[in-house]
Amino acid sequence: MFEVSDDQYVLKNLSVHRAENEEDALNLLFIGDTNRVVSETPKNDASTRSHCIFMIQLETQKMGEDVKTTSKFHLVDLSGSERPSETGIDGKTLEEAKKINLSLHFLA
Repeated sequence: MFEVSDDQYVLKNLSVHRAENEEDALNLLFIGDTNRVVSETPKNDASTRSHCIFMIQLETQKMGEDVKTTSKFHLVDLSGSERPSETGIDGKTLEEAKKINLSLHFLA
């Protein structure tokens, strides 16, 4: 998920893709969504067990000019934060919940 060293956070399993048009960007968003991990818990039939971060960087430049304008948008969908004591989960799902809650702490 992530590593912490020298006050730096390194996120694992991230990828960067270039989208030349809206269709490419929507396809990448769909691929990211379908790769999310979902698991059933006693309180939620489809609890997301992974975070999804979709960053859009737009670059514009007027014809005949050297100046570029760059804008960034971050769309973030965090996995569900559940109190393990209230959900009745155990085993692998309990370990996932602990890691999710810890990662939410670092992302804050």
